[in-house]
Amino acid sequence: MTGTVQRTERWRGLSAAALLAGALGLLTWTPALLPVAALAVALLAYGRVVAPPDGTLALTRTVSEPEPDPGEEVTVRLAVENVGDRTIPELRLVDGVPPALGVVDGAPSLGTSLRPGGTARLSYSVEAASGAHEFQPATALLRDAAGVIERRAEVEADDATDVGEPPGLNDGQRLPLRAANARFAGRQTVDGSGSGLTFRTIREYRRGDPLSRVDWRRRARTGELATVEFHPERSLPVVLVVDTRSVAAVAPTPEGETAVERSLSGADALFGGLSADDHRVGVATMGPGRAWLPPGRGRAHEQRARELFARSVEQGPDGEDDDVAGAGADAGREWLRERLPATAEVIVLTPAVDDAAVTLIEGLAALGRPVSVVSPNPTVENTAGRTLARFERRDRLADVRASGVPVVELGPDERIERAFATAGWSR
Repeated sequence: MTGTVQRTERWRGLSAAALLAGALGLLTWTPALLPVAALAVALLAYGRVVAPPDGTLALTRTVSEPEPDPGEEVTVRLAVENVGDRTIPELRLVDGVPPALGVVDGAPSLGTSLRPGGTARLSYSVEAASGAHEFQPATALLRDAAGVIERRAEVEADDATDVGEPPGLNDGQRLPLRAANARFAGRQTVDGSGSGLTFRTIREYRRGDPLSRVDWRRRARTGELATVEFHPERSLPVVLVVDTRSVAAVAPTPEGETAVERSLSGADALFGGLSADDHRVGVATMGPGRAWLPPGRGRAHEQRARELFARSVEQGPDGEDDDVAGAGADAGREWLRERLPATAEVIVLTPAVDDAAVTLIEGLAALGRPVSVVSPNPTVENTAGRTLARFERRDRLADVRASGVPVVELGPDERIERAFATAGWSR
C-alpha cells in the first residue's frame, strides 16, 4: 500500500528520560534505575529501526437509498477487509463523506486491528441534500504495535458511491422573454422578411415560393397569386443569474429547502425549458466564488450546466460572499457585463432578502439588458421579526417591478411550474 509515512512522536522526551534515569542511577548508586534506562534505550532503538506498517485493504460501501429526497436520512454501511498477508496492529479509518451531507447519527470512522482475512464494519447516517453527491476515498492510518510510526493512505471503494440525482435538464419550464414581439422563449423577430410568426407584408407570387405561404383567400377573391411574408426569427441567448450568497440561504422552516436550493432548482427547470426552445443558455452564480457558463447548446453543454448546479448545491453557503451592493457592486456588474453577449436576455433567480439583490437587478437593467426575476419566497409571518422581513422583501420586489422588470414569485411550497402558470408565463 502506497502513502505517506511519518513518525507519531508518541515517545517524545523518552531519550531525555533515559539519560536522566541512567545518570541518577550512577550518581546515587541506585541499581533499580539502570534497568529503567536500559528499557528506555531499547524502546528508542525500536522506534528507529521499526519498518513502516504495510497492508492491503478492500473497501465496500453501501447506502440504504441511492436516490433520496432532500432531508431524508440515509444509512451508510462500510466494510473494510485486510486482503494482505500481514496483520495490521492498529488501523484507523475515516470515510470520505461529501461535504454537503451532514452526519446525523453515528460516526464515519473506526479504530481496530485486523488479521489477514479479517473484516471490520461501521454504520452511520447522513441527511440527504439536493443534487448528486459522490463519496470520496476513505483515509486509512496504519500504525505499528507500539504506535511510533504510521502510514497514511487513501482507499477507494470497490464501486463508486453516489447519493442523490443530478439535475435533469431534458425537460423543463418554458418562460416568455421580454424581447420585442417574443411571446415564448427561443425566438425573437428581427428586421427583414422570411418565415416566422409575425406578419410583415404581402407581395406578388414568385416561382418557387412555398405553397404554404400563398394567400389562397386573395387567390379565390381576385384570381391573383400573392405570397405572405413574415418577420424572420432567430434564437436568443439567455443567461440565468443565480443568487447563491450565504445571506440567501434561508428557509421558511428549519427542515425546508433554502432559497438558494430553490433558486438552483428553478434555474435547472428553466435551463431545460429554454434549451428545448432552441435557446443558447448560460449560467452565472453570484455567491462564494463566481461561476460562469457561457451560453451554448447540446448535450455536452447540458452536462456542464448539470455539474455547475450540483457543484453549487454541494458547495453550500460557506465562504466569502460577493459584495454586490457595496464596494464590490461595480466589480460584480462589470464581471457580468464583460461576459454577457450583446443580445442576451437575463433572468435573475434571487429571494431578494436584502437590498444587494435589488442593486444587482437594477444594475443589470441599467446596462440595457432585458431582465426578468424569479424570486422564491423564504419568509413566514409567525413572529414579528419575520413579518417585518416579509414586508421588506415585498417592498423590494415592488421597487423592482416599478423599474419595469417583471417578477414571478414562488410561494414557500409552490412549484415553479404553478407559479409561471399563475403569472400567465406558461404555454
